[in-house]
This record gives sequence, structure tokens and C-alpha cells, in this order.
Amino acid sequence: MFIAVTGTPGTGKSSVCTALGLEYLDLNRVIRELGLYTGLDPDRGSLIADLDRLHDYIHQIAGPLLILEGHLAHLLEPEVAIVLRANPLVLAGRLEQKGFPQQKIQENVEAEALDVILVEAVDLCAVVYEVDTSAMSIEEVAAVVRAIINAETVEGESEQRAALRQRYAPGSVDWSAFFNTVFRFTGCSG
Repeated sequence: MFIAVTGTPGTGKSSVCTALGLEYLDLNRVIRELGLYTGLDPDRGSLIADLDRLHDYIHQIAGPLLILEGHLAHLLEPEVAIVLRANPLVLAGRLEQKGFPQQKIQENVEAEALDVILVEAVDLCAVVYEVDTSAMSIEEVAAVVRAIINAETVEGESEQRAALRQRYAPGSVDWSAFFNTVFRFTGCSG
């Protein structure tokens, strides 16, 4: 079974996967170390992943459970995608602390505000969870992710799985207040 822990950069994917205490595959490291890229994006200064070669590699190493970590993980046909989310204002602060350039911060904040990764995951994956990391510690988020992984890997029907799928259903995180704050929307007049 493939389980993707995905989300916009800065939502906590790497920290949460480390805190899980489970083996996982860091896709950014794999792309870099195995040369699974087609070039360098000059505007962003990042590698352009070769998704076809990455997909083939992932399917070659598959075992009973493979946890994929990275903002591209949901693009690799996982059975389950866990999309980590963060309030765009919180995300901007996290990315500033990591030393991201202002252009990259803006790009990632916009992607988060517009649910880009969530929408992609819902389009591509059979089962999607959405977890808001904004006000949770790494350990708290890891406990939620661990509970999801445990529930999804249990054979047969599970009340725990049904409850988690309902609680963390796509659409459970809403950034409309962010837009109201940033753009001062007061409603439509017509």
C-alpha cells in the first residue's frame, strides 16, 4: 500500500514523517540523489522532477506499506493521500523562518490559499485526508497521521477509519477567512 504525506512546502511534511517513527521515503532526496529530474527551473532554482521515472522507481521498491513524503507524493498514485495544510499566514511565517525567498513564499502561500495540492489529490487519489497543522505541534500532527495510517492498513471495515475519514474529509479546512482578512471582502453588490 502507498500512502502519501503531501502538502504545500512548509506545512510540516518532513517534520511529521520524522516524528512518526515509521520508515518513509523522502521524495525530494530520492529525486536529487538518483537523478530523477529533467533539469533545473531557472526561475525557482529547483529541480524539475521526472514524474514518470519517479513513478517507475516507487513501483519497483514497493512493499506492504510505503509512506511517500513530499509535495509531489500525491501525483504517484497512492491509495491514500494525507494532505497537510496550514493557514496561509502561518505558512508565510514558517517559510520565512526557513529562509525562503519572498517570491517562493508568495507562490506557496497562494497555492495553499487556493487548495492547489488538495484539489490535485482529490482528482487523483481514491482516499484523501486533509489535516490542518496550523495550531498543532509536530507530535500532535504525527499522532493524527499515525492514526490514519493505522486505520487505513487494517483489513476489513473499521469504525476508526470511517470516523477519521469523516473528521479529516477534503473540504474540512477553509481559508475563506484568510481572503476576507487580506482582501477585506465585504460582500457582493449588484
